[in-house]
Amino acid sequence: MVKHSILPQRGFFPQPVYLIGTYKDDGNPNFALITWITFCSVNPPMMMFASRGKKLTRELVEKNGMFSANLVTTNMMFMADYFGNTSGYEKNKCEDIQAEYSKGPALNVPVLKESPWIYECSLIDIIEKGDGYIYIGEIKNILVDGVIEDIGYGKIDMINLKPLIYAPGQYYKITEKIGTVGLSKKKLIE
Repeated sequence: MVKHSILPQRGFFPQPVYLIGTYKDDGNPNFALITWITFCSVNPPMMMFASRGKKLTRELVEKNGMFSANLVTTNMMFMADYFGNTSGYEKNKCEDIQAEYSKGPALNVPVLKESPWIYECSLIDIIEKGDGYIYIGEIKNILVDGVIEDIGYGKIDMINLKPLIYAPGQYYKITEKIGTVGLSKKKLIE
């Protein structure tokens, strides 16, 4: 296969979609669409997300020292897109689209009723890199939908969970499982 070079950029990187939740000073929730998110520690369990530019969510996470990370499903695409394209400085986004939320059971963070998998995190570090910031949170609680029973490693049914996947400028869905970790070893042994 012939390859060619392109300029360094962020044009690929398919990623899951999360809505980062915090409370405003007036007690109203604020959620922002974040796709630059991943895990960064197993013990203790930690996750990180990156953000750039002037954003209310960044300010509130820094001020409050905590956040929720609400997995977005394909059914939540409109909500995520609205939250990602509407300023929290000017509007009560949840009220605008009647998004239902409650307070997390472990931390004072808003959690979305419609999200099937939610992390409640306490902020432990902020790292400035280039024109962006990396927020590292220790996971204090995970809320999962009642229909999710087997949460063991590799057991979560992604097709039925329907996570929304983002690749710059587009949303996608998962439609097929094609293998398991360790598949290559099994093939070599056979």
